[in-house]
Amino acid sequence: MLESLVAMLILTAGVLSLLWMHQRALVMQRQQIYRDQAMHVADNLQQRMLINAAHASGYVRAWGAPSGPAVFDCATSTCDRAQLSEWDLQQAHTALKHLPQGDISIAPLQTGTGWWAITVAWRDTDETFRINATSDSPACPIEKSCWRLVFSLA
Repeated sequence: MLESLVAMLILTAGVLSLLWMHQRALVMQRQQIYRDQAMHVADNLQQRMLINAAHASGYVRAWGAPSGPAVFDCATSTCDRAQLSEWDLQQAHTALKHLPQGDISIAPLQTGTGWWAITVAWRDTDETFRINATSDSPACPIEKSCWRLVFSLA
């Protein structure tokens, strides 16, 4: 009788540890999906900025900056460079809806002419994917994970 209770206890501990490992694997998989989505948003916006490099200043955004209403549709009509930058940002904010509390920061770097940083953040209380702030780019907000893309428009 005692042997069977000990065996049940060992079996229970083993099953619980397997369940815990499975749960951690699911959390890590979800974080990887968020990282992939953040990389896609940053890469897409970088490509758009390269196309519209002459109006790069129109892309500057701080954390929490609201996205304006979609006034222009540059996919179906001709837009000037300022309208194109607003439309590109609207497209980026639409893509951020796939991330929990997704946010974006876009800023020129002070260390070199023509260098920019696009940082995409999403809610993550464990902060599993934090990035260090550099002297001239914004830090990742608290309780968020971030993906930063640094590139040159030159």
